[in-house]
Amino acid sequence: MRKYFALLLALVLCLSAAGCKDNTPGETNPPETSGSASVPTDTEDTEPSGSEEATEPSAEPTGLRLGVLRDSAALGAAGLAGSGRYQVTSGSDAAGKLAAGELDAAIIPVSTASRLYNETGGKVKLAAITASGGWVLVERGDSVRDIFGLVGRTVYLPNGFDAAARIFEYIAEEYGYIVGDTLDVRYVDEGSLLDTDLALMPSFSAGIAIVRDSGFRIALDIQEQWTYLTGETMLPAGCLAVRSDLGDEELKALLADLEKSQKTVSDNLDAAVEAGMAENQEEAWAALEGCDLIWIQGESEMREALADYLSALYTMDPALIGGFVPDDGFYR
Repeated sequence: MRKYFALLLALVLCLSAAGCKDNTPGETNPPETSGSASVPTDTEDTEPSGSEEATEPSAEPTGLRLGVLRDSAALGAAGLAGSGRYQVTSGSDAAGKLAAGELDAAIIPVSTASRLYNETGGKVKLAAITASGGWVLVERGDSVRDIFGLVGRTVYLPNGFDAAARIFEYIAEEYGYIVGDTLDVRYVDEGSLLDTDLALMPSFSAGIAIVRDSGFRIALDIQEQWTYLTGETMLPAGCLAVRSDLGDEELKALLADLEKSQKTVSDNLDAAVEAGMAENQEEAWAALEGCDLIWIQGESEMREALADYLSALYTMDPALIGGFVPDDGFYR
């Protein structure tokens, strides 16, 4: 653990939803837990100055444009940064740029990919599921050891992360809490989470917080709670979403390279540090606490993996996935 925590906000561009442990509790009681990639830029053309020949303009950046969020799921793409085949950029607007055609592909939450598919009339599709889990309840202290430890406490949820927040509320409701009555829930801006003593956070930012400030600890793993209640061993989080008109050969190469990258990063997180997606290996490991890098591709495989999850989100709030469960055209 490290005590220095003041620079956390500058490192976290987006608390997305993302990431991911495949843990299936075997006990009968609820589970417990104890204690950027560089962005290519255009170079201006050089005007001729007194010579007969003009200076050749610098080459435009080449390669497939891949956007990632600053989250645990993005760590899997570290092996693509600097390869020359991809322009990997990090930013909270990855989903919007993909929908606008400014990116060819993006690693974003599954719920966001579904919403984009519905809202764009199918211009964005799902190519692979890349991460599971990704959200944890972080406590400054040591009093919450299971879900029942929330009695009499206030849980702070981040604005702008509706799917993750709603999943947490669903879990609490299944254990008998009544949001606004027996469970005090308050929505705050991203930065304010760091000033609270009990907050829902993505594992990426939670990991950095815990490494830099020994006062923080993971109190509850949201995926463990989800598994206990639903029997599902996976809580889908990150995914690779692509433009629907992306060429088959380009997509095939991207899938192969990203899968290889994820395997490499799982064994050696120095790749994520070198790509600027994590400050050091200790923080990169901590960022993957509560988040697993996984790999599911193929239309039938993805459809089967997401069927119950998307239906659950629709039941919670149809707006979370764009108004309705996406049809089979969602799966590329």
